[in-house]
Amino acid sequence: MGDRIKVLFLAADPFRDRARLELEGEVRAVRSALQRGRAGDTLELEAHFGTRTRDLQFALLDYEPHIVHFSGHGGRDGVLYLADAQGKPMAVGKDALAKLFEALDGGVRAVVLNACHTHSIVEALRDTVDYAIGTNREISDERAIDFSRAFYTALAAGADVQKAFDLGVSQLELDGSDESSVPMLRKRFGADRRPLLAAAKEQGASSGGGIRQDLHFGDVSGSRMRVTGEEGSGGGTGAPVTQNVRSGNIHDSDMSFVGRLSG
Repeated sequence: MGDRIKVLFLAADPFRDRARLELEGEVRAVRSALQRGRAGDTLELEAHFGTRTRDLQFALLDYEPHIVHFSGHGGRDGVLYLADAQGKPMAVGKDALAKLFEALDGGVRAVVLNACHTHSIVEALRDTVDYAIGTNREISDERAIDFSRAFYTALAAGADVQKAFDLGVSQLELDGSDESSVPMLRKRFGADRRPLLAAAKEQGASSGGGIRQDLHFGDVSGSRMRVTGEEGSGGGTGAPVTQNVRSGNIHDSDMSFVGRLSG
């Protein structure tokens, strides 16, 4: 990760027959929030407006963000609306998004979908990124921006993602909003709960590249499983072990997943 946290702000508002979203206002609020906190000089923001489907992969690969923030329109059928090559609305489904972030292989730690009806996308991303944040119904522009401002203010103050989310919701409650129940968060099993900057510094200081173990189970019954990841670094600082476990139905099983570092 290095010693800086990168936030990629992707904005899209391709509908010409609807009221325009306050995308510029939101990015200004996020930028200001990141600059206010004591850790503000360790966070950087890249904004990309008018995002098209063909822009998405390049932006993610080129900027290598730790947080991806999308602001725009979502749909009840589990889609985000970007623009196609002609600038017209193009629905991007939850499965396509999940596969995209899975292909990035853990580089993105958190995805924030500040658009209406993104709950099914959040569920699709919960096994792909450590933290997926979205909405369970419609949210107004004003409250979406208020949540973003409070969330990133907390991150810039050194909070972890869960705490920043809770403070974002708290701000809506303090403002007396009836939309405080709209934001939702899903956390991956085994997610790193440290503040993003702390994790970034530790990973940047590590001399190893780390071990990643991906396990996929279908239906497992009456089984005892133990998975061990070990990194030996010849006397240096060991690299982290990442174990991602995906399962269908697991019954009456005793499972132990161990990551051990040896120097």
